Amino acid sequence: MVQTQSSPPVSPFVEPWRPSPRAKTVIALVAAGVVVLCAATYVVQRVWLTPEAAVEGYFGALEDRDATKAASYIKDSNTSISDILKSEQYVPPTKLKVDKVEGDDAKTAKVSFFIGDKQVSGEIPLHHKEKLTLGLFRGWGINGDRPSIQISAAAPVDVQVNGKPLPEDAKESRLLQVFPGRYVVSVAENQLLESTPITVDAGFGENEVTLEPRIKATAQSAAEAQVKEYLNGCVTKNVETCPFTSSITKPVWKIDTYPTLELRIGDDGAVVVETKSSGKATVTGTGYGGYPVNDQPSFTVAGLLIVEQGKLKFQPES
Repeated sequence: MVQTQSSPPVSPFVEPWRPSPRAKTVIALVAAGVVVLCAATYVVQRVWLTPEAAVEGYFGALEDRDATKAASYIKDSNTSISDILKSEQYVPPTKLKVDKVEGDDAKTAKVSFFIGDKQVSGEIPLHHKEKLTLGLFRGWGINGDRPSIQISAAAPVDVQVNGKPLPEDAKESRLLQVFPGRYVVSVAENQLLESTPITVDAGFGENEVTLEPRIKATAQSAAEAQVKEYLNGCVTKNVETCPFTSSITKPVWKIDTYPTLELRIGDDGAVVVETKSSGKATVTGTGYGGYPVNDQPSFTVAGLLIVEQGKLKFQPES
């Protein structure tokens, strides 16, 4: 007779799961990963994407003269002054100090920094960015307007900032949206006019600049030379376009004294040439009835000094 071994009795209770050594390793790794992920999330949100980090990143971009990066921190900002920022005349802010950040969803950073040796203090409003970083994190951006420079001039002239022309969006209004820093404003480089450059330290708000254009000394000397050339040409002519004419037969002209000139900037920005003191000439010839004529009339000149094909030219009044 064959005897069989009976099975052990079945427990009415569910035995607890006892993980294998491999399962224990997997669980430990997953738990460690969760801890690391949570820690990384905390670091990213609390260290890299803080309001302070946004302000520091903004000023760091200005130190690098990177208008595109600086504009990325500001809502609805543009990079139209990129060339102005890259100019050697631009002085970026330095020694940034974030003194305090206040608020909840909308925060305000109280900051101070230097532009050259001048300390500037103010407040920068901040907001949560709508776009997520890495699809997970919501960083901070700068809210509100950038500082601006409102430029005016005593005459309608072209202007430049840091040696660069105004961007198209500011040419008509001459209200230039800038970034914090130092700028140099002057009349645009040309052969006729100049102005004393004005330095603007733009930190916050609107900064007003008024230029006083003046005629270049080289333009004055060029006008005198051009007028003399024009008058010398008139000596051999007897036409109504010249400042001196005569009805006598075969007049012979000789200029005794050239007029003294005065230049001024017209209402339209043109350089106007006027006579300060009259010139004198001698004309000889044959008058009515065959009598000899010897006369000494005075004369004046008027017109504009223009730039034509890159050279200064006197354009007589028609």
